[in-house]
Amino acid sequence: MKYYRYILVLLATLSCACSDWLDVHPKSRVLAGDHFETEQGYADQLTGVYTRMTSTALYGRELTFGLREALSQNYDLDVASSYARAALYEYADEGVKAKITNAWAESYTAIANLNLMLEYMETVNPAKFSGVNYNVYKGEALGLRAFLHFELLRMFAPAPAATPNAPAIPYVTTYSTLVTPLSTVSQALDLVIADLTAAIECLKSDKLYTAEDATEAYQARNERASRFNYYAAHATLARVYLWKGDAGNARTHAEEVIESERFAWAHYTSIMASNITERDLVYKGEHIFRLNINKLVDVVKPYFTASSGTEKLSPSETKMDNIFEVSSAALGMDYRYTYHYAYDGGERYLAKFWQPEGGTYTDMMPLIRLSEMYYIVAEALATSDPAQAVELLNTVRGQRGLSNYPLSETLSTAAVQEEIYKEYRKETLGEGQLFYYYKRLNLNIIPGSSKPGNNAAYVFPLPDNEIEFGNR
Repeated sequence: MKYYRYILVLLATLSCACSDWLDVHPKSRVLAGDHFETEQGYADQLTGVYTRMTSTALYGRELTFGLREALSQNYDLDVASSYARAALYEYADEGVKAKITNAWAESYTAIANLNLMLEYMETVNPAKFSGVNYNVYKGEALGLRAFLHFELLRMFAPAPAATPNAPAIPYVTTYSTLVTPLSTVSQALDLVIADLTAAIECLKSDKLYTAEDATEAYQARNERASRFNYYAAHATLARVYLWKGDAGNARTHAEEVIESERFAWAHYTSIMASNITERDLVYKGEHIFRLNINKLVDVVKPYFTASSGTEKLSPSETKMDNIFEVSSAALGMDYRYTYHYAYDGGERYLAKFWQPEGGTYTDMMPLIRLSEMYYIVAEALATSDPAQAVELLNTVRGQRGLSNYPLSETLSTAAVQEEIYKEYRKETLGEGQLFYYYKRLNLNIIPGSSKPGNNAAYVFPLPDNEIEFGNR
C-alpha cells in the first residue's frame, strides 16, 4: 500500500466514476489538467473521495462497526474473532496493525485527491461551473479534508486533555511528494478549524442552508445529507471544539444545527413498522452527514447474523441489558433496545444495519447524527445549567420511546455527565464513536476493559512505512 505522498496518479480514487475522459487516455496517463477542464471533472473527483470513504478500510466497516467499535468494549467477542486483539488494544498484532495501516493509507489518499482538486480550484474560472456549484464543490472538499484529518487526529494522536503539545499527524494541504512535518495536537486542531470555517463560508450556497420552506428543506436534506453539507461543517466543528476543550464554541456550533430545524426526528411509526423493509432503524431524517454504502447488507452479514460464527459483533444479553438499563423503571422500553436487535437462528444480533435490499432505508451509514448535537450542548451546560442539560437529554430520550421515563431536573453535574455517557453508548452502538468519548475525557478506566485508559490504549501507533519514509 503506497502512501499519499508517493502517489502521483490521481486516478486511484476515481476508477469508480464514469465519465467521458476515461475513454480518452489510459488511466495511468491521464493528465490532471485534462480531468479538471470541465465541471464534471470536479464532480467526479468528489465522487471518488466519497466512494473511497465507503471502503471497508474506512467507514464501510473499520471506522464504524468494526475496529473502532471493538475498542469501545460494546461487543462480547469470541477469542478467535479478528477483533479480539484490537479489543485488548494490542496494536502490534499483525492483524490489528494491518487495519490501522489501511485506515491511515486510505484516508491520506482521499486527502491527496482533495488537495489536487483544491489546487485546481484556485486557478479555474468559476464561470465554468453551473449555478453555485463552484462554491459548493470547494466547500465540500475543504470540509472533507478537515473531517478526515480530524478523524486521523482522534486515532493517531493523544487527546488534548492528555498531552496537547504532543506530536500528532501531518496536516497535508498540498498535492506533493514532499514529506509534511507532524503538527502538534493543538496545531492540527487549529488547521481543522480553519478548513471548516472556510468550508462554511463556501457552503452558504448549499441548498440545505438556503432552503426557504419545509418542502425545500426536506428535499435538500434527502440529497445533501450524503454530502459534506453546511450543517455537517458546523456539526464537525462542534465535535472539534469539544475535543479541544472549548465547550462554549462547541455549544455554539451544535446549536446552529439544532436551531436550523433542517433535521427531523425519526417518527415512531417508521421505527416500529411491521414490515422490516419499511423500518427506519438508522433514523434517516436525523442524519447530518452519512455515506451511502453499496449493498451494505452484504457488508454487515458476516458480523451480525447467525452465519457470523466467531466473527459475531454483538453484545451478550447481559451486556445489552446493562447498556439499556432494562432493570430500571424503563424496563427496556427504549426503541434502540427493542428494534435494534433481532433474532436469527435462535440468538439475538445487533440489527440496526440490517437494511434489506429494496427497502426504504437501505445502504445508509450515519457519520454524524442530530442527537449528538443535543449531547454536546448538554455537556457544555452540565456545570452552568444542569437542569437545561437534562431537558436536552430528555428531548432525545423522548424520541426513543422514553418520554414516560424522564431524567430528574435536579440531577447534579456529575449525574448529568453520567447520563450523557449512557446516551452516547445507546445511541452510537455499532458506529465507532464511544471510544472517542473515553479518549476525549482521558478516562483512566475504560468500562468493560481490563486494560487501563492511557495513551497505550488511546493512541494508534503510526504505520511502519510512515515512520521509515517520513523520518518520524
